[in-house]
Amino acid sequence: MKTGILSFAIIAGLSFSMTASAAFDGQEVELKSDVAANQLAQNDWSAAEHALLQGEVEKKDAVFAKLNLAYLYSSTGRIEKAAALYQEVLDGRDNSFAMTLSGNPRKVKYIAADGLKRLSSLQ
Repeated sequence: MKTGILSFAIIAGLSFSMTASAAFDGQEVELKSDVAANQLAQNDWSAAEHALLQGEVEKKDAVFAKLNLAYLYSSTGRIEKAAALYQEVLDGRDNSFAMTLSGNPRKVKYIAADGLKRLSSLQ
């Protein structure tokens, strides 16, 4: 299982304001999200999964939660579940901008497409 390979996928809507610092692949990054970002940054997979699946996520933030859950699944070896969520994002209507770990905004469909490409290289 490779952790961190899809670390760029932990994202947030541009309107989120809560921040957390984390280190991925030796790089300090800032996450801007309230959809399990702190737990994901600490690789606390169980708590992050609980927050993403049981937490109250506003409809406008659902696509960001899906991407974070897909990242979690890919990081914990659940490749099929991750791929299904990335595909849901690609098939959906929402193509909002998201803030990536690098600090650059990207459309969620680009993030999902890149996630699927990386998953196919793991199989």
